[in-house]
Amino acid sequence: MSTEAAPHALQSGLAIAFQPMIATATGLPFAWAAIASAQGRSFAQIAAALAPEARAELEMERISAAIAGALDAGLLDGEALLAIPVGAAGGSPDALLAHLFRTAVEHRVALDRIVVEINADERGDLAPVAALAQACVDRGIAIAFDSFAVGPLAVRLLGRFTPRFVKLDAGLVRNISDSRSRRVIVEGVLRLARNMDVTLIANGIVRREDLVLLCTMGIRHMQGDWIAPAQAHPLPRPHIARREPRTTVPQHRRLAAHQRSAASRPPAPSSLAQAL
Repeated sequence: MSTEAAPHALQSGLAIAFQPMIATATGLPFAWAAIASAQGRSFAQIAAALAPEARAELEMERISAAIAGALDAGLLDGEALLAIPVGAAGGSPDALLAHLFRTAVEHRVALDRIVVEINADERGDLAPVAALAQACVDRGIAIAFDSFAVGPLAVRLLGRFTPRFVKLDAGLVRNISDSRSRRVIVEGVLRLARNMDVTLIANGIVRREDLVLLCTMGIRHMQGDWIAPAQAHPLPRPHIARREPRTTVPQHRRLAAHQRSAASRPPAPSSLAQAL
């Protein structure tokens, strides 16, 4: 399949949007998540209705669109990574990763700028997910376990592989400040991630109070519509090429507003002060 298809107007109707993953120390993106959809349907919904061969073609189309779109939007001009979801049920891991490699070479994107997101939710089967993770490890491609909750599949994956990132399931993050049980679960995952030297990302933040709680818990990497919603390609080219001092106002307005309000309050707990 050609990698020259326009990422915002693909033959399948697939559209690519990009959502920043934010480091709270700077308020700037450390990675961009490529999110595919078509006519209001998620990529998973589209793929589920396809035959295996067509599903594999769509997976390759998503990979091509993510890389071409991120470059076109200037998202890789700085140091941020590009996180591309790859479906374990979307075909042979070797074929999918070979396509990713060819597309990266064609667009002159170093493989160390790419992270493959692998869904670790409990609706998947362990065998294809583990096969995709192993194929990434064999090729030296960084992986992130997405939709991570403390279920048998996710725990078994983490027992076999050491990903670069673990993205908490949005169901654990959403309204976490109202749920003691979810806080206990997330604290356990955070301890596990620290012991494995894995970066934990809180995904699905929709409220300011949840952001504050997650920071006090010691989570330093965030993603969610409250901070910055996904934007469809083409995007304005952001100015993210150089490192800014920590005193610089963050690029994302909601996190910036939170930091300004935090500065006017009495001293925060040490973990929150370090994060913000």
